[in-house]
Amino acid sequence: MSGRTASRRAQLLLLLLLLLVGGTLLARGPLLAATPAAAAAQPERRFPSQHGTLTVTELTRGLEHPWSLAFLPDGDMLVSERPGRLRLIGADGRPGAPLAGLPAVAAEGQGGLLDLALAPDYARSGRIYFSYSEPRGDKNGTAVAYARLDREQGRLRGFTRIFQQQPAVDSSAHFGSRLVFAPDGKLFVTLGERASEREQAQTLDNDLGKLVRLNADGTVPADNPFVHTPGARPEIWSYGHRNPQGAAINPASGELWIHEHGPKGGDELNLVR
Repeated sequence: MSGRTASRRAQLLLLLLLLLVGGTLLARGPLLAATPAAAAAQPERRFPSQHGTLTVTELTRGLEHPWSLAFLPDGDMLVSERPGRLRLIGADGRPGAPLAGLPAVAAEGQGGLLDLALAPDYARSGRIYFSYSEPRGDKNGTAVAYARLDREQGRLRGFTRIFQQQPAVDSSAHFGSRLVFAPDGKLFVTLGERASEREQAQTLDNDLGKLVRLNADGTVPADNPFVHTPGARPEIWSYGHRNPQGAAINPASGELWIHEHGPKGGDELNLVR
């Protein structure tokens, strides 16, 4: 095997691990804990692979449907719980109380408080981005917002919504919701077709079954591909998706890869350009 081939395989392995983190958090409830007693150290588990041994250390357990986590510069982590709670977990695994200052979420089916991402300039701005299923009357849709963490008061401050998926739909499934910042600071958001609106994933007049690209403040970049297409929503970057819930930037190439669920298996791993 050439050095270039080995390097490429290692990059793809890293990328797959990044993509699968979302699926693991989504599929299993008790990965992290909500009680101090559960924060006790657990035995390490080791998994051999072609590229070395992976060591898994359980920090804590007991949270209800943990969906995403974001590591803060000091090693603590923010963890979202799908019913609408956000917790600060210490580097030692000790969980804090739910943070105040979050918006209402449509916590039904696959909906609730979903992905988390720190702003690329977090050290300066303190912005924490999150996606959630937003209730809109008897319908709902994916929304994205940012806020800042006030540790002393145990709350988020400065809540600012920057994106709402259009249109809202009466459904509790397929919200997408992965957030990924590109190297240039642009924000990618994956959006599901809401299960009941499959055909709309193929048209450009809505955000269903789409990948959108935004500036950090929610405005639309001038170089998006459909900015000048009549009738198209300018935030769209790619379309025809089902429910992409894995997304990561290849750290070597800067390219965006996404994973989306197949209807009966056959999940896809796509390089989006």
